[in-house]
Amino acid sequence: MGLTLVLLDRRPVAAGILLGLLAYKPQFGLLIPLVLMAAGKWKTFAAAVATTGLLVIAATLAFGADVWTAFLASTHFTRDVVLETGNTGWHKIQSVFSWVRMWGGPVPLAYAIQTIVTLTLAAAMVWLWRSAAAFPVKAAGLIIATLLATPYSLDYDLMMLAPAIAFFAAEGLTRGFLPWEKTVLAALWLMPLIARSFAEVTSLPLAAPLMLTAFVLLLRRAMTESADPSAGLPSPSFSP
Repeated sequence: MGLTLVLLDRRPVAAGILLGLLAYKPQFGLLIPLVLMAAGKWKTFAAAVATTGLLVIAATLAFGADVWTAFLASTHFTRDVVLETGNTGWHKIQSVFSWVRMWGGPVPLAYAIQTIVTLTLAAAMVWLWRSAAAFPVKAAGLIIATLLATPYSLDYDLMMLAPAIAFFAAEGLTRGFLPWEKTVLAALWLMPLIARSFAEVTSLPLAAPLMLTAFVLLLRRAMTESADPSAGLPSPSFSP
């Protein structure tokens, strides 16, 4: 994911191939095609589709057409047993959906809130990638939004925050940090270490609220940069 974004402007086809190789995690593909279309990254989009198609053909030739019946059956099991009933443990799933279910919300309410969050993220990503914000802001925003947009994201998937933190920090070091950005970056770095155990003991989720906070801070930065793309963002003499 990180290398895809690093190569996106310089080597769009290579970026698309790398993106296609992520098709084994389809739950993270909700926003990425939308962003590629909104940003006019058609070479990357085509390369990702072609790579995914080749992987589908290769899997079919290797294992037979019945592999897709098994794949669909596994998705039903994951939805019913792992996600909706939470047999894997709400503290392990780091999503808005799991947050609602952990606090006793019924399945329809969890889906409704997750849908609202996902649609809001989609609209925000289209605006962000069409704005004059710096590319690292767009890249960090896409990674964080990708994790937030799916109801099925486990704590080990939070490793994707590493490139998001790198993009966000690089932009802050280049143009200056706004208040609370350094604090949130530090929290994002530490949070995956304790997200599961903390939620298991306290029933208080850490990942989804913190990622939402980071995403809002990225939008704030994007709005500031879009208002005056040529201006720097000087860091205050003291900021959290």
